[in-house]
Amino acid sequence: MDIFDVIYNCRAMRRLDTKPVPAEALVKLVDAANQAASGSNMQRARWIVVTDTGVKKKLADLNRQGVESYIGPQTSQPDAVPHQSKEKRLRMLDAVIWQTEHMHEMPAIVMACMEFESPVNDKMIVHGNGSIWPGIQNLLLAARALGLGATPTTLALGDRQAVAEALNLPDTMAAYCLIPVGYPLGNFGPVTRKPVEEVMRWDQWR
Repeated sequence: MDIFDVIYNCRAMRRLDTKPVPAEALVKLVDAANQAASGSNMQRARWIVVTDTGVKKKLADLNRQGVESYIGPQTSQPDAVPHQSKEKRLRMLDAVIWQTEHMHEMPAIVMACMEFESPVNDKMIVHGNGSIWPGIQNLLLAARALGLGATPTTLALGDRQAVAEALNLPDTMAAYCLIPVGYPLGNFGPVTRKPVEEVMRWDQWR
């Protein structure tokens, strides 16, 4: 696929088949993520591909806690936003809930992490964002090019200690994102975004 076809058709795919994803495809996703830029070229991004049923169950439970806390009453009364109707927002929330209920069945969950030289603190975690999210985006685009669904979420990371225990992370590592990966049950299509003239300015905002 042309890179712009990939970018403009990288729709969030939360409903995924339970069919296994070949190991070589998962390695290819991480290898693509590993090509991304990192601050000072430190290359501290680390990727854990979770296929073990027990570990997936722990991550799914943590994700459920985060989702229930985040969406709350929106499940029955979703608010429309200027760029998304109430009906479309409800469909999105339905997909989030479906993913929550089936997270433990996903063929693979990729955990995007960072490794530091000393025990992690909040300041270090914030500074690491610029070095992990380019890799996450590479992974998402690579997944789309391979016909795989992959949608990132941070809702499972509210209890960082529990996440660290589930993944057996040392105190020098922190998880930044959870990415379920699998073959989509829906169809890929164009994303709906605000027009560029609404989100872009030249030189100064006003």
